[in-house]
Amino acid sequence: MNDKVTSLRDYLLSFYPPEEWPALLNQADEWARTRPLEGLRVLDATPLFRNTLGKLMALMAAGAQVYIPWRSSLPADAGVVAQLADFGIDRATRQDKEFDIVLDCAGDHCRLRPTLGSCELTRTGVLRYERAGFPVFLADSGRIKHIETLLGTGESFFRALRHLGHHDVAGKHLLVVGYGKVGRGVVHYARQYGMRVTVADVVDKSAALPCGVEFVHVDDAAAMERAVLRAWCLVSVTGRMGALRRRLPLAQLLASEVLLASLGVEDEFGPEVPEQRVLNHKRPLNFMLAEPTSMRFIETTLALHNACAVELLTADLPYGCILPPPDVEDRLLRVACEKGLIGKEIEMAEADATM
Repeated sequence: MNDKVTSLRDYLLSFYPPEEWPALLNQADEWARTRPLEGLRVLDATPLFRNTLGKLMALMAAGAQVYIPWRSSLPADAGVVAQLADFGIDRATRQDKEFDIVLDCAGDHCRLRPTLGSCELTRTGVLRYERAGFPVFLADSGRIKHIETLLGTGESFFRALRHLGHHDVAGKHLLVVGYGKVGRGVVHYARQYGMRVTVADVVDKSAALPCGVEFVHVDDAAAMERAVLRAWCLVSVTGRMGALRRRLPLAQLLASEVLLASLGVEDEFGPEVPEQRVLNHKRPLNFMLAEPTSMRFIETTLALHNACAVELLTADLPYGCILPPPDVEDRLLRVACEKGLIGKEIEMAEADATM
């Protein structure tokens, strides 16, 4: 490994023991030998926090010339951004548009035309790449993403509530709007903390809910009003802009003390709900934390996003959206289970994915 990669690795090991990020460490070690991205210009638009540096370290070990965007609509830790130059990571300029690979998040850079293709990290970004004129691997569509979204985001939601002073939530009523991967994770942790839980969705999910969790249909106005006004907190996890617009008892809600929160990058509440009425001003609640998703939950996803970059070197890939190769995910999961802390959590995530 070169000096910059070694310096970054040592810096991160002062915060995270190896068992918290085995997939990224293993990836960096392997790529330092094989150099699969030698000389390629890679734009990485992953939200930039301290644990994201482990992802960039592996790309640098692979020989990539790594850039972060000159601007981003996604949150970032300003202190981490200020450290980039120390580790040899470049900030792209506004004029930089020529990249070989774009590792995107939320489709923020879908208008770029990389020579090899893109890899998208989120479900939100998939819609923006459906008609891409180049290959796009979808890290969100793989099994590994369940670790981050189901377990990591669920854990960080309650970590953010504690950060705001809400330490004792037992017995309180939580309304979770949306029951995809993130919604299932929030419900899982809410039940662990002894909360009463109601799930709302546009599709009847009552048969899939754990014992004791109630269900209401989002389009049942009377049932939604009752659920909203008895809740201590409402968290929206639909991943869709404006998903709750005209579906809430607005006047009563705004006059109430119900906490409102979101875990999506889009404004799920709509313009009728003032920004200041929602925790963290409508931004994902966990993004108020120094580490929005704990390293042990996110590192395998970050390694998969990186691995998809190497898969773009494959000849004759189809244009448009492509699922990650199963063998790539299998290798990363095997490393995470054998060398990491979260074997049991991964088993739970895998089981939940088959529900």
